Amino acid sequence: MLKFKFSNIQNGEIYFIRSKTIRTSKVKRELQAVITPEMQAIIDRWGNKDRTPDTYIFDYLKGNETPLQEKSILLEVIRRCNKRLKLIGEAVGIKGISTYTARHSYATVLKRSGANIAYISESLGHADLKTTENYLASFEREEREKNAKLLTNFNI
Repeated sequence: MLKFKFSNIQNGEIYFIRSKTIRTSKVKRELQAVITPEMQAIIDRWGNKDRTPDTYIFDYLKGNETPLQEKSILLEVIRRCNKRLKLIGEAVGIKGISTYTARHSYATVLKRSGANIAYISESLGHADLKTTENYLASFEREEREKNAKLLTNFNI
């Protein structure tokens, strides 16, 4: 997300190639996501005021960083996001919220809402449906284990 530029936005959608996919996959598939009104409000409020095509949407990267500096900036922003997510989770009584669990939740909510697994796979940037099936199955197992514990919690 920090690498998105205004040139990535076309006709109300954002087009991108997932950073991990660029590094690890032979096939570089461009993803697209509809910019919802909520997403647009975030861009309007927190986004860069300079909206020229080669400008980053969010003003963390400038474009002249070394790869090491870029990685450091990205990791710091993720750390800060995870810290805030943890505080929000604690405030509402949910433990373990992070950018990692948010990705799992995104996929799980789509699956439980009846979304096509091919769409979920594409939106996650997976090259293979099996990867998505394994990804969702592992999370579903965690949910089954949690629910099984609820059934046997006899501490009244």
